[in-house]
Amino acid sequence: MLSSDTDVTVLRLEDYVAAGETYYVGRRTETVKFVGRLHTHDDFAELTWIEYGALLHVVNGARRLLEAGDVAFIRTDDVHLFRPVPGRSFAQVSVSFPSETLRALEARYFAPADWAWSTGGLPVTHRLDSVRLQRLTEMTSVLVSGPAGRLQLERFLLELLCDLVGRQPGNSLPVWLTDAITRLADDPIALAEGVVGLADLAGRSREHVNRVIQAGTGQTATELINRLRLNRAAALLRMTDRPIASVASECGFPSLSHFYRLFNERFKATPRRYRTVSTVSGLRPANIDRQEGT
Repeated sequence: MLSSDTDVTVLRLEDYVAAGETYYVGRRTETVKFVGRLHTHDDFAELTWIEYGALLHVVNGARRLLEAGDVAFIRTDDVHLFRPVPGRSFAQVSVSFPSETLRALEARYFAPADWAWSTGGLPVTHRLDSVRLQRLTEMTSVLVSGPAGRLQLERFLLELLCDLVGRQPGNSLPVWLTDAITRLADDPIALAEGVVGLADLAGRSREHVNRVIQAGTGQTATELINRLRLNRAAALLRMTDRPIASVASECGFPSLSHFYRLFNERFKATPRRYRTVSTVSGLRPANIDRQEGT
């Protein structure tokens, strides 16, 4: 570590936000020269990601190479700096906001195992596929276009965290596959095609896709896809009045008996009971059997 890294500067959020604003959004590229200084945060946390290229993140005595799609969840007490990588261009975006916002969101919505700003060690880093990175860019555009208030900040953070916790198929899967799985979940036609549809979206053979999924998740490609299909079927049962047979067929289950068996295993209720109870009482699926006493 260079001698210039030995002095740690303590930064405060008020040095960055304007009066009456809650957060600060900044973006820098290789066209603007900067000298990273080792620092920590007095009263704010930070979310930072790489749009393209690469940056070196020196944090808590370690060095990490952040590349396109990498999102780092930086805590208040992390001691860190960023440095350009010789010969590499980059675009970095950062959102700085009050640490009290994190405490409120964690207490309200997250178990410790799901919390992106978990304590100890190095800050959590997720790699977003191209679909999620584009979505993050769109969300940030909305964030900077309106008043920098608490409502806008929490909407931004919750959308990002909900996407990561609720839809991420596995950190050990390669970007090309997580990208394809994300698109599959939003494409009813490809979802109904199953492994063939996923392989087409991924641009790989079915055998290769299945091997990578098994190695990364312990599931077969069919098991992973069936989970996505069942999630879509459950949403259609809750939000539409389409016949159950039509829902099953649309989600890629031509055999109604097979659909009933898998659905019951997944949600502990038949599709009919799931629709009736969730529609009438608003109960979550986990409460169906308890409410009916079965």
